[in-house]
Amino acid sequence: MLILLRIALAAALGYVMMQVRENASLHPQTGDIANAGLLAFAVVLGIANAAAWAPYIGAKVAGPLTEPMLTGTYVDEKNRWLQLIRWFERHHLRRLTLVMCFLEGVRRPWMPTAFVIGFSHAKPGSWFEKIFAREVYRFNNTQNSLAAFQALKRHGERPPAHPNPEVDLAILAIERPPRPAATVLPVPPSEPAPPLERNARIQLFSGAASVPVSPADSAQTASPASVEEIPARSVTPSKESPPPS
Repeated sequence: MLILLRIALAAALGYVMMQVRENASLHPQTGDIANAGLLAFAVVLGIANAAAWAPYIGAKVAGPLTEPMLTGTYVDEKNRWLQLIRWFERHHLRRLTLVMCFLEGVRRPWMPTAFVIGFSHAKPGSWFEKIFAREVYRFNNTQNSLAAFQALKRHGERPPAHPNPEVDLAILAIERPPRPAATVLPVPPSEPAPPLERNARIQLFSGAASVPVSPADSAQTASPASVEEIPARSVTPSKESPPPS
């Protein structure tokens, strides 16, 4: 009904503006008098359009910023119905609790308390669980929405995407299939490391058992590496300058 009122007000304002333009073009001499009345009517319609369209446009513009602060929590109002539901719940009267939660949900469908209590007391697979799960899923509590989503899946229903991005991401996370195990690549065994050759010139302590030395090692130890002789240069002493007189 409200959207029809908004459309009607917008159409009326557009029609008045068209009449003002038509009178100004067809009746330039007497159009000013008629346009004065149309202008006053257009001002009234403009105020009415602003009052009708401002909540809708403001919610669309500021909704992503203010929705987590405004709809993330709710205040549970005290009333006789909820007190009676709590009394039935404390005395373990499950059926009366479910009936009263159903009636309270019909009476105040914008509050989630009755739906959450009824959903927690409904038997799995029952009609009450299905009805309460649909209502609990509408609200922004992530834990309750996930439980309601799983309950609706047990009943064969696929609920639509949740309007709250946080809840929607949590649902996508639990529905993501587990990552398959990584395949093991067959790797051939490595060759054994070659044994280290001991240096026969190294003796750890006196009296250690001598290790037989190969001919190449013995030749290397017996004769040092040949070093080219560097010719010596003759150095002539420098003549000192006589001291100044």
